[in-house]
Amino acid sequence: MNFVYIFSMKTRSNDAIVTFKDICLTLKDKVILNNVNGRARSGQILAIMGPTGSGKTSLLNILAGNVSLTSGSIDMNGNPFTKLQRRKQAYILQNDLFLSRLTLRETLYFTAMIRLPDHVSKTNKMARIEEIVDALHLRKCLDTTMGDSMHKGLSGGEKKRASIACELLTDPDIMLIDEPTSGLDSSTAYVLMEELRDFASQYNKMILTTIHQPSNQIFHMFSSLTLLVNGKTAYFGDAQTALQYFSDLGLTFPDHFNTADVLLELVTTTTDVVNKILEESDKRKIETDDSGFYDGKTLHADEADTHGVVQSNLNGNVLKTPTSNEVVCLGYHKRDPTGIVLDVSSLQHMAITSPARSLNRKWGISFWTQFRMLCWRNVKQSRSRVFDECIIAHALIFGCVFSVIYYQMTHSLDTFHDRMGAVFLPLVIWGFHMIFEPTISFMEELEVVRKERKSGAYRLSAYYTAKMVSGLPMSIVLPVAQLTAMFWFVGFGGPIECVMYVGLNLLSCFTLQSLGYIVGAFVQNVKYSFAVVNTTMVIFILLGGFFNTSFPTWFSWAKYLSILHYPFAAIVTLLFGDIEPFRCGNSEIYLNCKNETQIITGSDVLNNVGIDLPVYCCIGTLVALVIPLRVLGYYVIKYKLYNMLF
Repeated sequence: MNFVYIFSMKTRSNDAIVTFKDICLTLKDKVILNNVNGRARSGQILAIMGPTGSGKTSLLNILAGNVSLTSGSIDMNGNPFTKLQRRKQAYILQNDLFLSRLTLRETLYFTAMIRLPDHVSKTNKMARIEEIVDALHLRKCLDTTMGDSMHKGLSGGEKKRASIACELLTDPDIMLIDEPTSGLDSSTAYVLMEELRDFASQYNKMILTTIHQPSNQIFHMFSSLTLLVNGKTAYFGDAQTALQYFSDLGLTFPDHFNTADVLLELVTTTTDVVNKILEESDKRKIETDDSGFYDGKTLHADEADTHGVVQSNLNGNVLKTPTSNEVVCLGYHKRDPTGIVLDVSSLQHMAITSPARSLNRKWGISFWTQFRMLCWRNVKQSRSRVFDECIIAHALIFGCVFSVIYYQMTHSLDTFHDRMGAVFLPLVIWGFHMIFEPTISFMEELEVVRKERKSGAYRLSAYYTAKMVSGLPMSIVLPVAQLTAMFWFVGFGGPIECVMYVGLNLLSCFTLQSLGYIVGAFVQNVKYSFAVVNTTMVIFILLGGFFNTSFPTWFSWAKYLSILHYPFAAIVTLLFGDIEPFRCGNSEIYLNCKNETQIITGSDVLNNVGIDLPVYCCIGTLVALVIPLRVLGYYVIKYKLYNMLF
């Protein structure tokens, strides 16, 4: 069955109820959550509170679908919560994950282009960005970079609002927010929560948020509260009647204190008090289903129609608008009957698409759009790193010193080893650069990619292909410029030799870059990744054929393990293989020298330094390595993203 997808840039969501029942989570034999129940409604904010380690974020991760629950159920309007419905759900992490070198304007533009369907015009997408920027008061920082620990950028409050802005672009029906006020000052936290409350009530959105210790002003914005302790529900009900509930249990606490502080104090005092709260919770816990609410006496479905207004949504599920004196689980739920109705004239025109654009379609945009936008973002993110002033200065200084040392070296047998060094050194320098660059970039990007992939923003194949293609022009500019200049300063040969020299160096760069993709994706620890890269490159250098040309007979095969050996052997053969034959004389260097009149050819010289592969074989080996290494890199990234802990 195909669903017709109605898309609006700004919509009032249908009434919905998300119920989670008997949620249990066990990780490595440790019980994280134990029979947690609760319910969230459209137009309201459900706050999930509790001391550190009580399972708040774990519960949110389960609701987001990031962690598989051990047992229990999650329903929407009485039916199992499906992947299809999760597409209209946004999850905002506690840590604001962005690519640091993009500006806020560029970040929002990329998000709009990649997450809003192709059939929505660019004009409408840009209008949506402007609308959200004004709503969240972000206009003054639109051209500020996102920043990270190494680069100055947006403040903590601005980043948090930017995270919310990126999710609001997709017009979600449900928002899951982990610690939205963490790291913010009280004023910024209040303004942020006020904006979320207005958004929920005005557009009938459902917001579930974990929060540690809110101020009284923020606490009074919450519609309902789930209080966790030791992975169990200590209280679920109306946020404003939580203290009354604990007072009814016979617990005493001081007046005129921050409500959140009092609640956390109650569930972190003595073991006896905590046990009493949990025991009372178990006694009064009731089942929650779509037949109505319970308050210690059965409220049947036919009675529900007389106590509240019955509504229906697009799925045909019957929803009851709760009455003002309704009891919810452990506490008392009182709802303001006043509803905020959105002015229809303020909504933009709604586009009804063909059945081909149904909700069943996995991707809202084409592979080409994903690839194009990911290329655009990668160029924006990588250009300042690739063309960093330190890297340019290093290339200039190294090129100058190299050119002075090897300037117009004579083509003779006496300078053969020196010219081999002039070939080998650039391979090593650019090899280090090429293997480090993707390693660093993956460490910066992989968490962001994981977050975006979890929200269904784009295909992994589109990301990986875009990263390879967009990084290609930037990665060859500096090497081509430096290698060409050094070639002519050293005097290796003519234009044809220059093209071959630069081309083989670039092929070596691409091969080592492919290896960098694997290392960067698999080893996410900075210290370990640098150790792996350095160790690998040192082994390649030792086996490359320049520093050691006389391996033990039993170990002579080891040189073929070095990626550097193949471009080195090919370049030396092309540039120096045409040595004119000469007589041995008194030389005992070459194995073929059995007498003074023996003729030594260029092949004999190359074999003497361990170069025994023809040029085509060296080039073919490098090409044959590039393709499988890049394919392997894709599957390593896929594996890491799949196995990352949320």
